[in-house]
Amino acid sequence: MLRLLASAARPATWNSMRILLPSVRNFASTPSRPGFWDNIVPLLQGNRRERQLQRKQGGLLQEDIDRVRRDQRRDEMMASQSSTGDMLIDDAMDAPEFRQEEVQRLASEEKRQKRLLRKRWGGTSELGGAEKPEHKFSTAVFRISPRKLNMLANQISGKPIDFAILQMQFSAKRAARRVRATLVMARDHAEAKGLDPRRLLVSEAWVTKGMYHKRLEIKGRGRFGIMTHPQARLSIVLRPGKSHAVREREAIDKARLHARRMGSGGVVRGSPKIVNGFQRPGWAW
Repeated sequence: MLRLLASAARPATWNSMRILLPSVRNFASTPSRPGFWDNIVPLLQGNRRERQLQRKQGGLLQEDIDRVRRDQRRDEMMASQSSTGDMLIDDAMDAPEFRQEEVQRLASEEKRQKRLLRKRWGGTSELGGAEKPEHKFSTAVFRISPRKLNMLANQISGKPIDFAILQMQFSAKRAARRVRATLVMARDHAEAKGLDPRRLLVSEAWVTKGMYHKRLEIKGRGRFGIMTHPQARLSIVLRPGKSHAVREREAIDKARLHARRMGSGGVVRGSPKIVNGFQRPGWAW
């Protein structure tokens, strides 16, 4: 009797479970969301098509193709003649399409010249002028307090480049290694520009601040504080000047001349001895 009841109740239970649980067919019928590769593959295929098109066009880029077509257009305009054989135009650059191109070219050239003035390698004194006899260089922004880095900047400012490198080599500061590497690299770059490394001086050295990152400082009893991690950057300017030996010689000559001008202080001792004629009576305290 129990077996019959169990066999009779089994199909009903299975049918109810099929109704409650979604079928695999329902999962397959639902639309899937686009994944990562669904967005990347069309881009890769598009780049492949562009490369194939460039190979068919002789391996030229789009800007090169536009330039070739523009040159062909200019040649056609210059070769155009009237029925009598006269030239239709004197200069193709007077056409509106080429005049705008010339304006853009002059603007980009002016930007390039202005960029040269701000370049790390010195640039020019003015537009079209001669090169400056100096070399600018700077470190990357690294983690250090600007006050601590400013002490090292004051230590090397106004010193010959070799003397500044020697100071940083024997300095106990942690940032001295980075400053020494910066000075060595700046000296090599200035030498590549044609400047004499034996006459280079650290004419200017200044420090600028970087980004200040803030972090949580966990404390007891559910409290917290804010830690600040400072960053800074060192910039230097190398200019040619007098060597260290010449500066020492000039300092000695200046001190010798100053001693000569001082003389004996303007006091000349006469032949008779100076005697105090007035004696105050009393104890000689």
